[in-house]
Amino acid sequence: MRKYTIKKANFEMNLAPLIDVVFLLLIFFMVASTLNLSEVKATIQLPGTGTVEENGKGEFVLYIDRKGQIFSEEEAINWEQVSDILQQFLNQKKTNQIIVYADKEVDFQYIVNMLDVANQLKIDKMQFSLHHR
Repeated sequence: MRKYTIKKANFEMNLAPLIDVVFLLLIFFMVASTLNLSEVKATIQLPGTGTVEENGKGEFVLYIDRKGQIFSEEEAINWEQVSDILQQFLNQKKTNQIIVYADKEVDFQYIVNMLDVANQLKIDKMQFSLHHR
């Protein structure tokens, strides 16, 4: 009668290459993920109201709070008046750059409304900013 013996497989795992790979991944992600200043500024929540900042570049600044109320020169404006006020600004200035500061919790419909007004007035540059300069 023959006797069969079953050989057990050697299940030892060499961890040295695995540790090398983990350290290489750690170094890669540390180098690849730099702190971006614009991402830090994006976490700042703007106040609901503000003042118009008009500088020498001919920029017109508007503010939209979280309720969708729009402000210019420390006073609230109706959405029906926005087109007229922007048209007056465009007639007075040589450039037509508009900067809109919107609260981070504002409904997206108000942003779309502002883009519609800009499209109707053929405004070349409209910038939506998340922080004050």
